Amino acid sequence: MGWWRRDEVGRLRQDYLALDAGGDAAGAERLARLLVEQHPDDGATWFNLGLYAKARRDWRESLRCNARALALATRTRDEPAAWNLGIAATALGEWDEARRAWRAYGVDVPDGTGPVELPLGHVPVRLNPDDDGSGGPAAEVVWARRLSPAHVEVVSVPTPPSGHRFGDVLLVDGVPDGERFDGRRWVPVFDEIAVLARSTVPTWTADVVAPSDDCTAALQEAAAAAGIEAQDWTATVRRLCVACSTGRPGPGHDHDEPDAWSPERTLGLSGTATGVRALLDGWARGRPGRTVTSVTEID
Repeated sequence: MGWWRRDEVGRLRQDYLALDAGGDAAGAERLARLLVEQHPDDGATWFNLGLYAKARRDWRESLRCNARALALATRTRDEPAAWNLGIAATALGEWDEARRAWRAYGVDVPDGTGPVELPLGHVPVRLNPDDDGSGGPAAEVVWARRLSPAHVEVVSVPTPPSGHRFGDVLLVDGVPDGERFDGRRWVPVFDEIAVLARSTVPTWTADVVAPSDDCTAALQEAAAAAGIEAQDWTATVRRLCVACSTGRPGPGHDHDEPDAWSPERTLGLSGTATGVRALLDGWARGRPGRTVTSVTEID
């Protein structure tokens, strides 16, 4: 205990908890550091120090604090410190440490080197979750291939305001924030934390005239065969209210949906200039009613 008296440590802990509950992260972190100096085996405070570091994206410090908290845990399975250790290790690209963290948590991770890549299916991810409407990159929910509990690869074509591309590799949080229906069941939405790797494949937007949904389906089939991702943004991009975006609305919560097919469609595509132009030219050529009115590359 050094020169600290027991009652002083008790008051320090009370002050720390009060600051934490009041949302003063900087003040609470300062007192938490004093606490672990006196009680280096206080796993809960080490975990909270890891949370403060995570919030400010100090991944090296988050890794250090969560590793200490995990070492002090009486059990590791489902231990939050193991999960946050996995996030920090993934952010730093320390894949051996990430494997150790996921195994401690209870995830079956095979041996290997380099980035973790597990068959975890597809999940919806909210890009730019901190969007406050002030003109920065816009929030958007896209689908992604989950590579590990903490990182994903985007498999949708994000719209230009998001500032993202098909193929971006993202660090994601582990706490669900809303749900989406995948055609079979409701699945949790995870928030983006950071971009780990930017895709080098450009995004294109194309305005076309398609007489029926069969026409857009034919374009998407041809795109898949050519290794190009193509999405009908007119059909898939919707602005949602808060209730729809972050939860599963209850009975009576309805929005009007367009019933009639609109031939004017806006498409999002991911591919090379040569490939995208050849795809669209081939789709429209010799097909009455099919027209490509504009093609634009997105920076």
